[in-house]
Amino acid sequence: MQFEILGPLRVRSGDATLAPGPPKRRLLLAVLLGHPHGFLSVDRLVDALWGPAPPPSAEANIRLYARGLRLVLGGDRILHGGRAGYRLDAGCGEVDACRFVGLVQEGQAALEADDAAGARRSLGEALKLWQGPPFSDLPAEFALREERSRLEEWHLTAVERRIEADLRLGQDASLVAELTALVNRHAFRERLWSHLMLALHRSGRRAEALETYRRARAILADELGLEPGAELRSMERAVLSADPRLRDTAGDPPRTDAPARARPPASGDRAVPAQLPAGPLGFVGRDDELARLDEIAADGGEEAGAVAVVGPPGVGKTALAVRWAHLARHLFRDGQLFADLSGFGAVGPLDPGLVLERFLRALEVPSWRIPADAEERAAVFRSQVADRRMLIVLDNAASAAQVRALLPGGGPSLTLVTSRLRLDGLATTHGVPRVPLGPLPAADAVALLRDRSAQGGHVAGAEELAELCDRIPLALRIAASRLEMAAYGSALPALVAEMADERVRLDRLAVDESEISVRAVLRASLRPLDEPVRAMFRLLGLHPGPEPSLAAVSVLSGTEAGRTRDLLDRLVSVHLLAPVSRDHYAMHDLVRIYARERFLAEAGADEQERCMTALLTWYRDAANAADRVLRPKERPNFASPARPVEFTDDASALAWFDAEAANLDAAVRRAAQSHPALAWQIAAAMFGWLHRRHHTGQWAGLYTVAAEAAAAAGDPAGEAMITGRLAIAHSLRGDTEPAVSACHRAHRLRLRLGDTLGAATALLNLAAAYINAHRPQEAIRWLEEAGALGSRLTDAHHFTALLHSNLGEAHHLAGRLLRAMDHYRTSLEISETGCGDRDIAQILVSMSTLHRDMGAFEEAVSCGERALALAVRAGDVPLRADAHEALGLAHAAPGREGQARAHLETALALFEDLGHRKTSVVRDHLDRLGAAATG
Repeated sequence: MQFEILGPLRVRSGDATLAPGPPKRRLLLAVLLGHPHGFLSVDRLVDALWGPAPPPSAEANIRLYARGLRLVLGGDRILHGGRAGYRLDAGCGEVDACRFVGLVQEGQAALEADDAAGARRSLGEALKLWQGPPFSDLPAEFALREERSRLEEWHLTAVERRIEADLRLGQDASLVAELTALVNRHAFRERLWSHLMLALHRSGRRAEALETYRRARAILADELGLEPGAELRSMERAVLSADPRLRDTAGDPPRTDAPARARPPASGDRAVPAQLPAGPLGFVGRDDELARLDEIAADGGEEAGAVAVVGPPGVGKTALAVRWAHLARHLFRDGQLFADLSGFGAVGPLDPGLVLERFLRALEVPSWRIPADAEERAAVFRSQVADRRMLIVLDNAASAAQVRALLPGGGPSLTLVTSRLRLDGLATTHGVPRVPLGPLPAADAVALLRDRSAQGGHVAGAEELAELCDRIPLALRIAASRLEMAAYGSALPALVAEMADERVRLDRLAVDESEISVRAVLRASLRPLDEPVRAMFRLLGLHPGPEPSLAAVSVLSGTEAGRTRDLLDRLVSVHLLAPVSRDHYAMHDLVRIYARERFLAEAGADEQERCMTALLTWYRDAANAADRVLRPKERPNFASPARPVEFTDDASALAWFDAEAANLDAAVRRAAQSHPALAWQIAAAMFGWLHRRHHTGQWAGLYTVAAEAAAAAGDPAGEAMITGRLAIAHSLRGDTEPAVSACHRAHRLRLRLGDTLGAATALLNLAAAYINAHRPQEAIRWLEEAGALGSRLTDAHHFTALLHSNLGEAHHLAGRLLRAMDHYRTSLEISETGCGDRDIAQILVSMSTLHRDMGAFEEAVSCGERALALAVRAGDVPLRADAHEALGLAHAAPGREGQARAHLETALALFEDLGHRKTSVVRDHLDRLGAAATG
């Protein structure tokens, strides 16, 4: 796939040109192309496409446009994302703008190396890619303004540097006309004026060259109130004095107040150290990080003259630094210095004074001139490198203070630091930019396994092995070494099977008779930390979920929130923990396994039980508090007076569940092994959220585990509750027989317990399963039995409303429309006095559909609009989708096609995000609407 944005936006696949679609879809693609590999949230995309006044359907439209782009681009291979946002996975070779910038950078590097011919080739290739202003066929939306400006600046730079290469190659007179046109268009680009003066002077037109300077000076003074800069002033002096170096086509003209351009000394004049270690073998990927280092180097290390590569242990920081250093060594002809600062070694970090002594010796400073005092050594070092263009690599730094003592005081050198620390202090005091390093992308991780195992081609299981290694290069290399001595294809499945067991995974990620292991690097990261921080690390291994929250960790550790955050921040600073939001953190699996190992090795059985019970109980009570807010009119899950988290409304409860969903799921599965009563109770407390969010797959799997846990706990009431709700999940997934079986099981359990309301509710669920299976007569039979059972109850508003609502749906399905409407009206009347917004909205959706089938379109629209407002207020996404679908169908009358399509498209986007089985139904509605419009 090839994307062209330098000119009109084009997408090519092989010889074919693909049509991205209508303007807004093209604009979405353009915005994503401006951030290849970068995730853009739906909110940012809405702002980009519509600005400060988006339409109400903006988010739904974004998803529709994304769905259309996937069809054009070929599924999810390139465009990834969903409800939260999207990411375009386009490699640099697939986007002309990325290739363009890379070629310009190559040309700049060639000029720095005095390779004018090479620079001319690279810059010429770059300019061939330029077909006009970026995105020239798209409106001047502010969303593209920044990317257009960036690329146009690169274009001007390419033109300037190509002309500079031509001047060095002696092409003078032929450049005058081009430069004259350029300075007329870009009057504030002083380098273009300087190039024009040089071309005129070399063409024997000295007077015109000086007149050009006067013209440039007048424009700058009149328009900007500025005098020309040093480069232009230096050119004027050189022309006035007929400086003979202006005839030198092998190098640059003078550009400063000095009489000549400073050139690096020859190796015979002073030392040119070359201390870089050998480049890493089998280096894979990291294109984005290498490109970022290129950018920083081209910008002189930004403000700081330094850059830090930071990341967790084993992620390949040193390999990246050394790889880039070898690729860029031609930029540092005054030499390269390298020091392993041993930041996390067994003997402790290297003293900066010792490092400075080594550097000064490498620079051939005589011993008698090397001071004993570390600060004085630093001063001598800064003097030695002040005017040199050197690369100084400081590997494995222990602290910002250790690095500060080794930084040059300024000048053209670049210092490249690697560390397991985030080096916040260095970023704060010196403005050092950081290049964070994380796990390899999946494709690169698999490629590393294959390359290091000397095997080519695709082998099933490599992807799984890469994930078991967390896609961390150290782990991948160790795993690959285990495959080297065996037939790769046969050894790989065995290694995957072994490493799937967390109890032995770290054993397999160690080289025999060596300290090269995942455990070793993690142990080294922990060594310099205080014991309270190490204790917190160990406790995190006990947490069952992937993203523990600050509150949960506080419960686990028994410390107050402020102290907990301080300890967690210390772990974040050494990349053993990563913040995923303000109050949630994540660990790589290998780190979590090691933390759990250390906890189990150092904590007694009583301590393990205390911590786990406290954590699971907190999850149960917090989830139950949230569920009571979502379902205030329904029966409580269980007696639980504790409310460790307070929720003010549905939105806050849903947001908490959204953030904690994976942790709660893991807590249920962990509790099922040792605390079965807590397992089913946590699952029960998730019911309202699972129903609202329509996570039917997770729901069915989780409640299967919970039902077994309730049975293991000897709690038939809990088993009945969970089994009844499991039936709903099966039914919503279209799995009728498991749903029916679960309903009968729940009914029998409820009857044995003497729970009349529970038994009647189980029959309601049974009827709903038959309704979903389009078997109305069986549904009516069970609803009548449920009604007979429920007639003994008092104050059962919610049950009675549901009974009539289901009867309405069953009679509607059977074609008895008037009878169905009677039941719906009875249900609505009861719901409006004793039920919540969600129940009322669900009935109104059903009534809207029935009104439409009866030909009463105005009434259908009225019910649908009321339903939508209540669904929005309740924060119920599936119900919002149902309401939009009902409104779309209610508007499907002549003259209302636009309204119908808008509602149906919104419903489709919502159902798609949910993975709802009604997605295909709504898509069919839209297809029929389109066919009717064209027919």
